[in-house]
Amino acid sequence: MILSYRKLEYWIDWQCEKNGVPLIIVDPKGTSTICPICNSKLVKNGYRKMRCLKCRFEADRDIVAVQNIEKKAKMWGALIPLNAPQMTDVNPNR
Repeated sequence: MILSYRKLEYWIDWQCEKNGVPLIIVDPKGTSTICPICNSKLVKNGYRKMRCLKCRFEADRDIVAVQNIEKKAKMWGALIPLNAPQMTDVNPNR
């Protein structure tokens, strides 16, 4: 299974380089347990739900992780509009 993830990582890196899209690698450690609003520790609030005791933010842990990863990527200036082709516009066999 690790080999398939490695191949996917290589393919994403290759596609980004080929199309001139910057690739920012963000460490995912702790992204689903930190509040994206106030940066405090989240606590479990049911199955897959996380809640902040400080600001009362509540969401699914995957949504929280995506928001934190996006926030980390913005710190590097990676999420600016690009002119790269969309996945529907790219021939997968190029």
